[in-house]
Amino acid sequence: MTTGKIAIPYYGNLTHPTSGFERIFFIVDHDVKKPAQTQNISIGIWDAKESPLLPRWLNELGVHQVVCRTRPEGALIDTMVQAGIRVFSEGSEAARKLLKQLNII
Repeated sequence: MTTGKIAIPYYGNLTHPTSGFERIFFIVDHDVKKPAQTQNISIGIWDAKESPLLPRWLNELGVHQVVCRTRPEGALIDTMVQAGIRVFSEGSEAARKLLKQLNII
């Protein structure tokens, strides 16, 4: 994890089996030099009618990393990477540490 904006899906995954892509995200202005308790965290709500492509919406917010509880399917990761967004899952030590510090897991 580097310094910058990180999106964390509200329910932990980029997709839901019944409703498609996650629409609610924690947006963390992550600074590796600051403790997790002092990170600036806001809520972002993606409206597919206004911005049909999730990766583009994340880019517009300045997000370059997404942290999920579980690893998304490969095609979704590829789409995010092509848009310049790195995807981490709980399997990543840095992602697990961040999620624990923010009391998300």
